[in-house]
Amino acid sequence: MKSKQEFINILLVSLDEKFSKKVALQLGDKLSMFFADCKDMIEYDLINPKEVLEKCGIEYFKKRERAVVKNCSEYYNNILSIDASLYIEYIDFFDKTFVIYLKLDKENVSKVVDKISFDKYDEFLKTNSEIVVELSNKKTADAVKKIINLMGEKL
Repeated sequence: MKSKQEFINILLVSLDEKFSKKVALQLGDKLSMFFADCKDMIEYDLINPKEVLEKCGIEYFKKRERAVVKNCSEYYNNILSIDASLYIEYIDFFDKTFVIYLKLDKENVSKVVDKISFDKYDEFLKTNSEIVVELSNKKTADAVKKIINLMGEKL
């Protein structure tokens, strides 16, 4: 585990990006910290990601995406939320980030392709997070309470 002096941000990730975004927003309010969603920042930066992809191609799109995620990872004292696949792809940017995995049961995840994908992502996120918050439902207030309690134990 990283030492607590290293942390510059808190990152929330789950297999349900809408849920992690809601929880990150509420956690930011509770802790009086700014909030940013990496996917929203990519969309804002590219204005119309689909059009950029069509006109400029995947290489340009991925370079812009990478730059935005790197920029998000360098914010200071923020609550960040990120899509699990973006986190996995750009994990190296988050070496100074306190990572919290919001683990939902498979039936509570909005869009899981198949059991193999769920299990693969779940295992990766459990291994690469400072805290795993086990959740049986999508109640954001419950998730925030659990996060604060677990963070108190870890820090």
